[in-house]
Amino acid sequence: RGAIIGAMPRTAPAAGRDASGASPLPRRPARSALAALLALVVCWAVSWPALGQPASGDLLEAKYREAEAAFRDRRLGAAASGYRELIQLSPATAELHAKLGLIEYLRGRFREAAPAFRAALERKPGLPNVATLLAISLAELGQFAEALPGLEKAFESPEDQDLRRLIGLELQRTYLGLGRNSDASRITARLSELYPEDPEILYHVGRFHADMAIAAMRRLLDSAPDSVWGHQAAAEAFESQGNHELAVTEYRKVLAAQPGRPGVHYRIARAMQLSGGRVGSEDEALAQFRQELRIDPSNALAAYELGEIHRKRAQLGAAREYFEQAVEQRPGFGLGRIALGRVLRELEEPEAALPHLEAATKLAPENEVARYQLALVYRSLGDLVGAQQEMAAFQRLQDRDAAGRDSVKVPLQGPESTLQRLESPGR
Repeated sequence: RGAIIGAMPRTAPAAGRDASGASPLPRRPARSALAALLALVVCWAVSWPALGQPASGDLLEAKYREAEAAFRDRRLGAAASGYRELIQLSPATAELHAKLGLIEYLRGRFREAAPAFRAALERKPGLPNVATLLAISLAELGQFAEALPGLEKAFESPEDQDLRRLIGLELQRTYLGLGRNSDASRITARLSELYPEDPEILYHVGRFHADMAIAAMRRLLDSAPDSVWGHQAAAEAFESQGNHELAVTEYRKVLAAQPGRPGVHYRIARAMQLSGGRVGSEDEALAQFRQELRIDPSNALAAYELGEIHRKRAQLGAAREYFEQAVEQRPGFGLGRIALGRVLRELEEPEAALPHLEAATKLAPENEVARYQLALVYRSLGDLVGAQQEMAAFQRLQDRDAAGRDSVKVPLQGPESTLQRLESPGR
């Protein structure tokens, strides 16, 4: 089991992970971005009259201006010291405590920030955003139960959408810290809806789902390692690790328990192919793909792989039948469209090949194999303008690849399918 878990994708331990490692928490929001944002969204400010002292209080005024200058210059240690002195001189001023809390927060000193925010709220409960900053500080300290009410309230009624984004990330961490995975899933989905293109949000969304998947697999392998699902999980883990021999062994255990289980013969065959002959021959893989289609005739990927084996063996009639089956089951299967089009062209049926290759270039305009094959079909049909245009597009892609930039491939239905590649001229 240890080897299986070791094959699963891992992420670095996050801040806030509990001691047992059982409840992985996502990383904190990047504090550099957080610092700049919080400095903008905090709409309270300390002004000289707010200190409740006459303008002639030279000492107090000097201390205040010195602390503010340090804050503006991002000399946060000096600013914190200055505000502590100001609080000693004017302890009833809520804004001084709030500003000290913000400074300590920006320094990452959450143990000092939280009591400062509390002191500010005791003196002026309605001071904007301070309750939110206190809740975030408590979450950073791992005091999730105390942080939760403030985070939930702030997330539902944010004064700023960027602040809501940061609150949402802290709320996700808090739910996980409390073991409330269903709530963490809900807030993760909400963040994904609100910020679909945000790189940090995408990272945390992906990390959340990856951690939940690993945790589920751990429970499966601990509770039922000899079940069909346990063997399948082990096989997929070994497969992701590139250990095709052990993957095939585990997949065969799945079939021993459930001989008609869909998808397993396909995975065995692909492991055989990817092993480079170490696990099984091409004929053995061929037999596995055929068995898969007997169990599940709708498996377009198995039909495609059978067609590709026959194509490479120049058995074009059989290849055509399998590629047609693949495309019939999945009309949007780009690799199947390219493969069927190139076989029909080789069978000297360019009219039949044309719609499949045109569909492939629409699915992936920058796939060089599709462009090249379509150019050959246009030439066979006497459309020299079309052929020239496609060949020019093909050449641009070739030049780009030569410059070190990968071309965009046809969407695959998963990364496990054999790619269509350029071969000898005319193929």
